[in-house]
Amino acid sequence: MQGHCEGELWALAVHPKKPLVVTGSDDRSVRLWSLADHALIARCNMEEAVRSVSFSPDGSQLALGMKDGSFIVLRVRDMTEVVHIKDRKEVIHEMKFSPDGCFLAVGSNDGPVDIYAVAQRYKKTGECSKSSSFITHIDWSLDSKFLQTNDGAGERFFYRMPSGKPLTSKDEIKGIHWASWTCVIGSEVNGIWPKYSNVTDINSVDGNYNNAVLVTGDDFGLVKLFRFPCLKKGAKFRKYVGHSAHATNVRWSHDFQWVISTGGADHSVFQWRFIPEESGIDSHSEESDSDLSDVPELDSDIEQEAQINYIRQVYKEDLPQLKQQSKEKNHSVPFLKRERAPEDSLKLLFIHGYRGYDCRNNLFYTQTGEVVYHIAAVAVVYNRQQHTQRLYLGHDDDILSLAIHPVKDYVATGQVCIYEQ
Repeated sequence: MQGHCEGELWALAVHPKKPLVVTGSDDRSVRLWSLADHALIARCNMEEAVRSVSFSPDGSQLALGMKDGSFIVLRVRDMTEVVHIKDRKEVIHEMKFSPDGCFLAVGSNDGPVDIYAVAQRYKKTGECSKSSSFITHIDWSLDSKFLQTNDGAGERFFYRMPSGKPLTSKDEIKGIHWASWTCVIGSEVNGIWPKYSNVTDINSVDGNYNNAVLVTGDDFGLVKLFRFPCLKKGAKFRKYVGHSAHATNVRWSHDFQWVISTGGADHSVFQWRFIPEESGIDSHSEESDSDLSDVPELDSDIEQEAQINYIRQVYKEDLPQLKQQSKEKNHSVPFLKRERAPEDSLKLLFIHGYRGYDCRNNLFYTQTGEVVYHIAAVAVVYNRQQHTQRLYLGHDDDILSLAIHPVKDYVATGQVCIYEQ
């Protein structure tokens, strides 16, 4: 059993050509995992906490964004350092190589996104500086000529590459084809946001163009699956539990067979199997809600109250306002039914991690020789011979205690509980 510990786990990237995934954490370790074998295959200890990672398009180099504002590039084959650059003072929360492999975009909590030329030993060639807040997400266009960013203020900006000059032409923006979709803000992902949500509630998204679905990870520990694009606010989804803290990052594997999610404070790495709609396999997912909530714009008691018309006498001075309201009603956009939940689904197959940094007496052999333990909000029964896991998902917060019956055929688990005074 291998896993991260201490601080938070945010950094996640998938190899562009192989079933591999890399994670980096505040415990200052970078770990390379095999999706096919469900195993840790390499580990590298750093001098600073790691908050973001990115593979080059050919998979030969790995960029690490550090908590101290620097970034490091490693050769993947031997994990040796290529460069170590520090142009910022605050954490590097997001970074991505361009699809052609010529540039690396590095977004920091200082606000700007710095552009570096790979062939010139990562010489800085541009800067994107319109954001007034920390950078949260970055996506390159398919031709590597444009970049879009999201920031902590909920703003979305577009830039020409590699100069970093702002792009404002709406017609030009509409014609851009994006190589990836990991931005949480934009008309293409309006539907992932529930009403009255905060701009920081959704930590990560990743679009699957092949199957027209989108996966998200949020502050409530949920992994959700939406249709993509997701235009209408309040779109329906399939939701999946297991993380006991913020789901900090989600990514599709290179072949779109897997989804990987990371838990911030639970330090876990979840591996989900993508189940296409035609498979007919039960994924144990939950749909968001019923069709009863498709009443136009009435998603809460507050809004229903606002729709009530309390009759009163109409006076002459009311007529101009009533005429204006009538015009607006006649020219209003027809109501669009909320997007249906996708027919595809996810199934949790394997979890990397074990809660041993602050818990004790929580690892036992069962009567049949299997190993039972817990991580995040999941109780795990691990078969060493087959290298498989059976997972109990009945908890909704951190499991802190585990006890086994003297006969070793029953196990009891207990989760953290907060009592209201």
